[in-house]
Amino acid sequence: MEPHPTPTGVREQILAAAVETASVNGIAKLSVGDVARRAGLSRQTLYRHFPSKDALVASVVQHETAQLIAQVIAATEPHDDAHDALEAALVAVLRLTREHPLLDRLLHTEPEALLPLLTTNGGPVMGQVRLIVEAIMSVRLPELDATELHHLADIVARLLVSYAVSAPDDPPEVIAAFVADIVTNGAAITERTAR
Repeated sequence: MEPHPTPTGVREQILAAAVETASVNGIAKLSVGDVARRAGLSRQTLYRHFPSKDALVASVVQHETAQLIAQVIAATEPHDDAHDALEAALVAVLRLTREHPLLDRLLHTEPEALLPLLTTNGGPVMGQVRLIVEAIMSVRLPELDATELHHLADIVARLLVSYAVSAPDDPPEVIAAFVADIVTNGAAITERTAR
């Protein structure tokens, strides 16, 4: 007899099916029935995990953001220097967002559905990205106080989300090196003026 999936396993199954379905149909045409079918589950089972389509969409965005953040953190781990870590993070974000089938489709066909989830402070993305940037930079720029670190993380998070939403034409490495120079040089100036 096959083991029953755990609630977490079912949730992951639904989220994966929602990403696949939305990549084909978009968010506006996303139906809970289509997602349930693709996941091989009943609508009732899906509704036990996500009470509405809006809750499902918000969870998908949050889940995909968490996946992206994990990959960005992995890209920064080999770097002790703030500049190198930030540059690695930016390269990872630019590459991953350019390659993400759902993000790419939604940005071109339904930006009005996606942008509030990505860009608002209360949305599921901006706060997560800010916290991760703050954690990455706090280790590499211990001389910054909490307020300076928060402001720096806010700037970098907004840049990351902005570049994810509207990727520049230049290669990721060129943009990443330029932004890392500006941000880390700005942080160094802040540190010197604080003394």
